[in-house]
Amino acid sequence: MRRLLAILLLLAANQAFAQSGRYAEISSVSVDTVSERRVTIKWDVAEVVNGQSFAVYHWDNNKWVLVVDSLPANMREYQDVKAHPFVHAERYAVSTSIAGDHNAPLSDAHQTVFLRSGDYDKCHNSLTLNWSAYVGADVASYTVFGRKIGQPYSYFGSTADTSLTTTELEEGTDYNFMIVATLQNGLESLSNIISYTTFKPKLPDQSLIGIDTIVNRQGAVELHCRINIDADLQGYSIQQVSDGQKLSDSQITDFSQPTFIFNVDNAKAAYTLSALNYCGEPIFTTSDVYPIVIEADADAESMRVKWNRSLSNSEQYTVFCSVDGDSETPVATDLTDTSIELNFNEIADDRAQNFCIRVEAADGPRLSQSNTVCVERQADMWLPTAFTPNGDGLNDTFGPVVKSAQITDFEFIVYDRYGGRVFVSKSPDNRWDGTHNGKQVAEDGYLYYLKAKLQNGQTIERKGSVNVVYP
Repeated sequence: MRRLLAILLLLAANQAFAQSGRYAEISSVSVDTVSERRVTIKWDVAEVVNGQSFAVYHWDNNKWVLVVDSLPANMREYQDVKAHPFVHAERYAVSTSIAGDHNAPLSDAHQTVFLRSGDYDKCHNSLTLNWSAYVGADVASYTVFGRKIGQPYSYFGSTADTSLTTTELEEGTDYNFMIVATLQNGLESLSNIISYTTFKPKLPDQSLIGIDTIVNRQGAVELHCRINIDADLQGYSIQQVSDGQKLSDSQITDFSQPTFIFNVDNAKAAYTLSALNYCGEPIFTTSDVYPIVIEADADAESMRVKWNRSLSNSEQYTVFCSVDGDSETPVATDLTDTSIELNFNEIADDRAQNFCIRVEAADGPRLSQSNTVCVERQADMWLPTAFTPNGDGLNDTFGPVVKSAQITDFEFIVYDRYGGRVFVSKSPDNRWDGTHNGKQVAEDGYLYYLKAKLQNGQTIERKGSVNVVYP
């Protein structure tokens, strides 16, 4: 109870002292930016009396410590040269001594603004400054001033808060920053100064970035990529796009080697390679590339092949073909169109049946390889409507003319008009010479039946008639 009564009496005394106007009240404390060891303390006194003097106190180790005593009555400002305002905020109070008055109170404490080191965002080249609030007076605003070292300070922004983010910075530049607190009493309090050097990233060499080879392995695609490993980047990414819609975005964060192979499973999508800054934003993206997908169809005479562009509009194409499982060879080169018709007889003999096609696109050193598509030459058998077995060496035999067919089973029968068999063959090489039982048959019309099974499983049947003519 006695302690509570003493505190109440002290508070009442302080209020009376303050109302008397004879005791100092701090108006501002401010860091002297010329020196890292000075703080300027300013105070006001409404009434000056005889024998009046001032003392300045500093808050240190959780207690008030006397800095200077017996300052003359006409003094309203003091510089503490032993302060450390560039290390932490400094707090002060002023006491007034009056002759015969032994209960002089400390003024309300005031504390400097302390600017901490900034938080730098490399990807946006922005700096967020944070500082402690001014203590002891109401603040109208905080203003950030900055400069390139060696140049005058300039305005960077104002706020009522104790933080501000600025993007008005040049990369790779040394800066100084300080805060000016404008107090409601019209005075200003300066903070300490911090230095900061902005980051200047080493941008990638775009000539070292690209998708150099695309291999379409029947829908499983290999992308052979080249990157710049010396640039300041978060990484790279490969985008997969189809019909304008992004299907995937794969981040490449291990880029210790200048080349790598990336596997994807969509041969009908477009692919790009991007270099990503520290925000993960693309700062360079290659042009779209597409795996080559080919389509082909065939008849008995030729096959038609078409494909899509892969690397650029200036690429050239080479068409490769393998016949019946043999090694592939180029059958067309230096093409600029994305389609071709190939005549089977210009590639292989009449009996060749299976043709496998692959296309390569070249754009300078870049290469794109298509999938492989195989087609079967359509079997073609036809029989004439007449023949002349007169022994002159011209049109002397009758049988099917076989093209592009590997025959595994063959039956060919010729009948006279009464249904009697005059010729039977089990091989397409055994043709009817117009005889029956060793004698020439008469001029007349004869019927035939043909059935052939092919190596590809196809069965061909033909029925018709042929005329035997003796010119």
